[in-house]
Amino acid sequence: MAASKGVYTYRGGEKVVLSKVRDQFVARVKPDKLADIGFGGAQQVSSASSRIVVPPTELEEAMSELRQVAPTHHAYQIAETGEDYLITDRVFVTFKQTISDQAVSEFAGKYGLLLKEQYGDRDYLFQLTDHTGMNPVKLVVALTETDAQVELAENDLNYNISLMQVPLPTDPEYQRQWHLHKRFSHPDYDPRASSRCEAAWNVLKGFGSADVVIGVTDDGCKIDHPDFDSNGKFAGWGYFIGSRLATNRDIGAQPQDMYEAGNDHGTACSGVVAAEVDAALTVGAAPGCRLLPIKWQSLGGGGLAISDSRMLAMLAYVGDKVDVLSNSWGGVPRNIWSSPVRNRISDLAITGGRRGKGIVFLWAAGNENCLINHEANIDVPYTPGWEFGPGNKPMWVGPRTARRFQNNLVGIPGVMHVAALGSTAQRSHYSNYGPGIGITAPSNNLHSYYRLRNIKGLGIITTSGGKEPVDPQFGGTSSATPLVAGIAGLVISANPDLSALEVISLLKRTASKDLNMEPYPKTPAANFDPNPTWDVSPIAPFNKGDFSNIGSADGSWSPWFGHGNVDAQAAVAEALRLRSDGETDPGTGPDPEPPVQPPISKTVKYESAPNKRIPDNRLSGIADRIEVEATGKIRRIKLTIDITHQYIGDLSVMLTAPSGNRLLLHDRSGAGGSKIQTTYTVDSTPELATLLEDTAQGTWKIQVSDRARLDTGKFNSWGLELEVLHVNSSHSSESAESKVIPDGDSTGITQTLPLPAGTTIRDINVSVDITHPMIGDLRVSLLPPNGTPITLHDQTGGSQDNLIYTWRSQDFPALRALRGADSGGDWQLHVADRSTSNAGKLNHWKVETMG
Repeated sequence: MAASKGVYTYRGGEKVVLSKVRDQFVARVKPDKLADIGFGGAQQVSSASSRIVVPPTELEEAMSELRQVAPTHHAYQIAETGEDYLITDRVFVTFKQTISDQAVSEFAGKYGLLLKEQYGDRDYLFQLTDHTGMNPVKLVVALTETDAQVELAENDLNYNISLMQVPLPTDPEYQRQWHLHKRFSHPDYDPRASSRCEAAWNVLKGFGSADVVIGVTDDGCKIDHPDFDSNGKFAGWGYFIGSRLATNRDIGAQPQDMYEAGNDHGTACSGVVAAEVDAALTVGAAPGCRLLPIKWQSLGGGGLAISDSRMLAMLAYVGDKVDVLSNSWGGVPRNIWSSPVRNRISDLAITGGRRGKGIVFLWAAGNENCLINHEANIDVPYTPGWEFGPGNKPMWVGPRTARRFQNNLVGIPGVMHVAALGSTAQRSHYSNYGPGIGITAPSNNLHSYYRLRNIKGLGIITTSGGKEPVDPQFGGTSSATPLVAGIAGLVISANPDLSALEVISLLKRTASKDLNMEPYPKTPAANFDPNPTWDVSPIAPFNKGDFSNIGSADGSWSPWFGHGNVDAQAAVAEALRLRSDGETDPGTGPDPEPPVQPPISKTVKYESAPNKRIPDNRLSGIADRIEVEATGKIRRIKLTIDITHQYIGDLSVMLTAPSGNRLLLHDRSGAGGSKIQTTYTVDSTPELATLLEDTAQGTWKIQVSDRARLDTGKFNSWGLELEVLHVNSSHSSESAESKVIPDGDSTGITQTLPLPAGTTIRDINVSVDITHPMIGDLRVSLLPPNGTPITLHDQTGGSQDNLIYTWRSQDFPALRALRGADSGGDWQLHVADRSTSNAGKLNHWKVETMG
């Protein structure tokens, strides 16, 4: 939001310097009336007035239009603090002495005013009219400075009053935690870098809800740290022993095993998320929210032991327990996860989480000053260039480089990658960039290659598990990511009805774009590296941080900052607004609609190999088509093109979707390159986002045309991969027929339940209710129609009594083998007691399939 300077007024006889907001104005009309005349989205600032936001170039025209309807004036802020100065079309005047009614009338006539109220012998309230000839701010200045009979003149202000001001934290380090508030002063601090958490707490009237759980997967967490010591601070925890995840629910699991000396990264991240307001040490973004840390095993050299199977084990545990999951780790240039991992994350982002509204997945973008998901046409460095020899002595070996950077978590709805912003409001030099960056957040700053000493920036102060319980220099995208996680927790605290996808969209839409766009100088030469031409990042077309319109519903985007710097105050305010707008009086509102099954999706792939010559210098070119049979709305799109040509700068490539939407994928760029072998996604080509929510079914067409003479080529092949949303279908069957389980008889009992055909299984749940004094005697198996028996329970649980349990394919791997099968047919449950002396019975069982 831009503002102008040089305006002032008076308040209590003292001059107050104001800033005129260049993209806002105020009119004495309520928002609903404004919407009726074409000014939607106005914010009510008093009982009768509204604030309207317009592009700066349209401000005067819009104000002129509304002046024909109602009193209208500029929006102002106090220049020193940025607080709103909400003037009205009324002014208070205190005369130096009592004057007659005739003199009051003459005064009002002189300035074109209407007398509204008299409060005493000398105090009056006047309203401006079209005859006043100046706005309320200028009138106050004129009366104060030039009218001899006026002692005081002041605007009649509107106030945004909070019913309760949240007391500021008194934790010793809080005042230096510049990333949370704007009251810090330092030469290397620009207030634009703040995430404004303090302001968000005041809007929220609290520090976040204990109902909201934020997960942190990292190298552990010191559970007994003084900043995490309130009762119930941890909603759970878990640590890996080899490939097994031990959790707080397991017998023998010890909370002290959540931390290993020297591995402090996860403790620092957890502090950034939710260190408590308790006058102990530091404060997190969401002090009132709870934590659920997961400890990966640490490897020598600072790495973590993470595998696809461990990821799935972690996701199975946290899948119904957290609202947000923060991950401050990753890798470049290649970060490719298996399909089961991607699919599980995709599912959990939509229907998982503590509330069943999805999990907000946040990943650190990385600290290598390189791309995360893009194919470059030059070598891009992704390591610092230093190695350490005997005695930890640094040795310059030069950075490793790559051209192809891949991250297959980019583009999954519900997953967002977080970049880093220095305390100067400038991109942190090390922060990765380009397609895939969703948002940025404040962190530290340093030179990626450790050779520029004038890179300015302050560290993040947070918790540490070491001898000193505070880390004063934490940073990287490792710190930016948990900060966004904490703010996401505040947003969910403000509006628990928001889905994970809505939370991510809200964070992007409310992010601040008022940032420092200044680039950094290149790495200087040195005697060990006299020609550092390898220092090319950020590469074109991502070498500028400017925000541009990419057709995203979440607003403009920058290759450095994503959609902007996370703004906790704006995000929480928007969440509260949405909650307010969605409220209905339960006594008078409509009857609630039956619940709608959440959408599911499937991925379809199509390929075509036309292998056609592209006509030289012919506008119509050639076209090839793919017929898509899948029905439903497009959730994700990936397009691959393979063209060889002597000069690709001659070519244009156009995609036409079944909806009629046309997108220009290649427009005579690439100059003398000889091939277009490119994968297009929403992240690399944001214009593709315009196709999301379109119908997938129909004819997709690629048209290739050569717009210049001499050079020729061929359209070899292309491919289309779509993730298509469908509406869930589900079937269930259950039996409440009680049946005795013969004691010590391996033959056991069998019950059968039928399900109708026609549903392809996506997930399956099997529930049993068995009364038995020793469930360690029992074996329980499921026999699907025309399938192989699946053992659900095999004589475990020892002397525990009664087996009342639901097995879900989401976290029971054996049931996942049924995915993709038709649910129709007879389903059988077999229960056998394989030991003597204890008898029991099957009371109830149920099978439920979701398609």
